[in-house]
Amino acid sequence: MAESKSQDNSILTMLLSLVIIILYYMFLKPVLKVEIMDNVENFAKFQKQKYIMMIVLFMLLFLIHMAVNLMGFHNKCGGSLSNNLGKVFISTFVPWLLIFGALMLVLIIFPGFKGAFSNVIGYYAVYRASNTIFVKLLGNAQVDRPLENVEGSESEKANILEKASDAVLKLVGNTSIMINQITPENFEDMWNMMIPVMKPEMRGVANAPLKAELLEQVVLRDNIGECCWYLYTMLLLLVIVKTMLMKQECVTMLSDLKEKEGEYDKQQREKDEQENKDKSVVYKG
Repeated sequence: MAESKSQDNSILTMLLSLVIIILYYMFLKPVLKVEIMDNVENFAKFQKQKYIMMIVLFMLLFLIHMAVNLMGFHNKCGGSLSNNLGKVFISTFVPWLLIFGALMLVLIIFPGFKGAFSNVIGYYAVYRASNTIFVKLLGNAQVDRPLENVEGSESEKANILEKASDAVLKLVGNTSIMINQITPENFEDMWNMMIPVMKPEMRGVANAPLKAELLEQVVLRDNIGECCWYLYTMLLLLVIVKTMLMKQECVTMLSDLKEKEGEYDKQQREKDEQENKDKSVVYKG
């Protein structure tokens, strides 16, 4: 008898989806740069390109899941791929549009939802680099000196803000936790808020390299949060689509029945011929 082909291709689906997502973040998704944020026209182009690439990602993932589901349904029911296409398409596209499409829309409208993963998994990916950046921007060589109430000359009063920055660093300890408050959407506002408490030598053009490095870490943390949402949603979709396909009845055509009948008759003839050969064998004492 012919070996039955596997109907569950979940592992293959996840591996292919993971490859697509990795390639998406490496090559397809546009990278936000400081120069882009400084120019309104360039930022508008960036946003447009980002949304287009999200649609491309949706289509690539859907096509992969569609192809693998069609292969599994064909292994289950047999017949031609065109006969099974309709039921597989409905069972795959509707959940993907309603769940994965809705997820993408929610992450666009409410980017703060990424924080469910970016504030934990994303944080641990960037905390070392971001802490180094913050210390260079906000740290002070005399951070361990005692804080005093300043009274007297204007020059001493001018140091109050710098000492307040030192106090924050003393209380916080690991400044990398500040990265969880910064997102690509509020990066410029948060950066401008930090300027008054930066080191004096970092309040001009000297901070440009650190600004670019910090934005890179912010984008990485944000991408990790977004990627986690995609992966967990795909796992949910695998279960939902697989359940819907299990409930779908096979499409049986007359030609398919004749083909199966012919295969059965052929196997039966081969079986009968083998039995006749076995009976015709004469054993000599």
